[in-house]
Parts: sequence; structure tokens; C-alpha cells
Amino acid sequence: MFCHRDVRKCPVKTLKYAVFVSSEDIFKDDEVVLQCVACIQKENRKFCLSAEGLGNRLCYLEPTSEAKYVPPDLCICNFVLEQSLSVRALQEMLAKTGQNNDAAHGGGHRTLLYGHAILLRHSFSGMYLTCLKTSRSLTDKLSFDVGLQEDSTGEACWWTIHPASKQRSEGEKVRIGDDLILVSVSSERYLHLSISNGNIQVDASFMQTLWNVHPTCSGSNVEEGYLLGGHVMRLFHGHDEVLTIPGSDQSEEQQRIVNYETGKVGAKARSLWRLEPLRISWCGSHIRWGQPFRLRHLTTGHYLALTEDRGLVLQDREKSDTASTALCFRASKEKLESSPKRDIEGMGVAEIKYGDSLCFVMHMATGLWLSYQAPDVKSTRLGPLKRRACLHAEGHMDDGFTLQRCQHEESRAARIIRNTTRLFSRFISSRNSVLEVLGRIPLS
Repeated sequence: MFCHRDVRKCPVKTLKYAVFVSSEDIFKDDEVVLQCVACIQKENRKFCLSAEGLGNRLCYLEPTSEAKYVPPDLCICNFVLEQSLSVRALQEMLAKTGQNNDAAHGGGHRTLLYGHAILLRHSFSGMYLTCLKTSRSLTDKLSFDVGLQEDSTGEACWWTIHPASKQRSEGEKVRIGDDLILVSVSSERYLHLSISNGNIQVDASFMQTLWNVHPTCSGSNVEEGYLLGGHVMRLFHGHDEVLTIPGSDQSEEQQRIVNYETGKVGAKARSLWRLEPLRISWCGSHIRWGQPFRLRHLTTGHYLALTEDRGLVLQDREKSDTASTALCFRASKEKLESSPKRDIEGMGVAEIKYGDSLCFVMHMATGLWLSYQAPDVKSTRLGPLKRRACLHAEGHMDDGFTLQRCQHEESRAARIIRNTTRLFSRFISSRNSVLEVLGRIPLS
């Protein structure tokens, strides 16, 4: 049989039974983002449905219109299409299982169809998109909040999917790029983008919003052991050096410096990086040689960037435009044809293997290579060997990295560290501002 999106060879004896499945279809176990457009101050702005799931379970909207200048946090925008059932099958399942949906997770339809009820699991937190019983809206008293819950018990986590265009009808396949409407099964309200007093939020309302489903990763076509977009990893140089930043005992400015460091840092959160492709559709596909991406440091949230005044440092997200942050992996430093590669629809071919492929990092805008400076004499006496990372026209012969993927629990812990640090920093800053007004000595 032919697999969707990836054409594979099959035995001759089965060719007459082969069925072609369109690459425009959306399937069970695919990861998707839900995108909508809102007119704000006479300008159309794009947003993706997102949720943190760590401390805050309410959903919100992640801006994506300015992705070229401010990278969107797509890792919290991905949802897995875990289940798709007809409404009748859902009602029968809920009646038979006594509101326990676990029995239905093995069945359902493989292809997403209009009129069916779907179950969306938030990729990062593992919780389910649900219509809550609370309401934070100041203008719409009949609306409910939309957020996450830990299990899929009951009908609050189920949403029916309907076409926005008259060219589509109930029972047809949902195609990539279709405008569609999502309705909560429990509250019979629409998934809606609302604007109140300048605040943009998402809720379940009697007012409609059109959503667009963009696949980011096909769960059935992932090659194990190969690099995908959105993966969190460590970049090892040689056997014992890893790309990292100084420890938390250093100042915030010092922590913007990027080093090659030996020792136990290879097991610490400050050596974790997330690879973020520049596109939204299929951002979780296999990464190819020469494909542009950004590297985001996980515990600080900053991006590896080339700046005019400080060279290679970690840059704030708001300043991380494509020109300064876009990188790519190359198998060697040999010059290749400069013709730009077109984006591939689908998962593509797995090319970069963890622990095996040797990856040279090139800065896209300048063609410079990620390399290292001579070690500081003082640092060699005081502790583990540290060498400052830099971008160089030629670099060294041994500039290649091997990649090591981290566990999902480790990446979640790193994000908790970042969120907690940001929370306490804001608290201390606000407290210091109050103390200065009162004439007292602020916290250091």
C-alpha cells in the first residue's frame, strides 16, 4: 500500500490493490496548528491557538504575522489529532462507557471528515483542548473559557468540525488550507477569537471564528532516530565539549555569551537548544541539509544570533529577526550551488541522524561558520575548559557537531525553569520599584 504523503515502493503482488491518498488530507495522529485571522486596527493579523499547560491552563493566541521579525513560540501551538468519530458514535461511546473515553481511543476514522467530533491533545503538556465552565470575558456573559484538562473524560473535550465554505459539505474530507468552524460538543458554542478592551483572547462563544488547520508533523511517517523540527537537543563538539552558556551564578549579560564547555554541563539544562524551522506548515518535518532554522536556548528563551556590536550572542526574542538568527546544517564546508531550496510539503526524507551525522552550522545571511576561539588562560586554571563560540569565514577543520536529543521531561523541566525565573524576576523588579518610591533599599 502507498502511505499518505510519502510514496514508498511496495511489492509487485500488491500493486493492483494500491490506493492513492491525497497529500492534502489530514489524518489521525497528525500534529496540527489552528490558525485564524483577525482585523485589528484595520490590519489583518494571524494568530495560532496556544496553551502553556504549566501553571496556566487557559488557552491564548500566539501572534504569527511578524514571524520574520519575532519568532512565534510554536512548540506550545501544536495539537495532536488523537481521535475522530461521528457524532452518533461519540454519543454511543459516552453512553456505554459512562463518560469514560479511554475505550474509544483505539477506533474511529483515520481521515478527518467534516461533521465528525474530534479530540485534540496538546502536544507539549499532554492535556486536552476543552471548553471550561468558567468565564473571564467582560463583554460576553454567555461565553466560556477554553483551556486544557488532564484527561478526556466527558464530552467537554470534544469538538465538531464544520466547513465554512459552501463548496464543502458534511462527510467530505477536511483539506489542508480549508476554512472551518469548531463547535464545542458540551456547550454548543463556537471556538472564537474575541477582542475586549484591546485584549485578544480565545473562548467558546455564540459568535463564529474561521480557523485554518495546518499540519506540522505526520505521526505515522516519522523516522525514529532522525532530527525533526521542534526537537530539543544538545550539540556536542568532539567527545566532551558541548555548546552552552555560563551558569546561573553569572550576570544576565554574561549569560548571553555562548561557549564550548567540557565537564558536567553536558547533563545540565543550560546546554539544551530547540531547533525551530522558519516556516509554520510542516515545521515538525524531517530537517534537511541546508534547511534554515533558528536555535533557541531553552532555559533563557533567547536565540543564537549574530549582532553587529557583540558578535555571536544570545538575543532577545523581540530582536531575533531572520537575518541575524537563521542558521542551517551542512554535511561539509564545501561550497554548493546557492540556488534556494523550495519548502517541501509533507515530512520529507530523513537526512540528519542523532549521534551519527556530523553537522557543520552555517549562518545563512553571511555564510560564516560556527566555530570557537582560543581558550581563555584564566578559565583553564579555574575550572572546566571553556572556549568562546564565534562565527568565522573558515573556522576549524573540526567544527562539526554531533546531535543528542533530550527527553521530553527534560525539555519541560527547562521550560519550567525559564517560566519560574521570569516570574520571580518580574516580582523582584516590581517590589524594587515600590521600595524605591517608599525610599527603602531594594533587593539586589
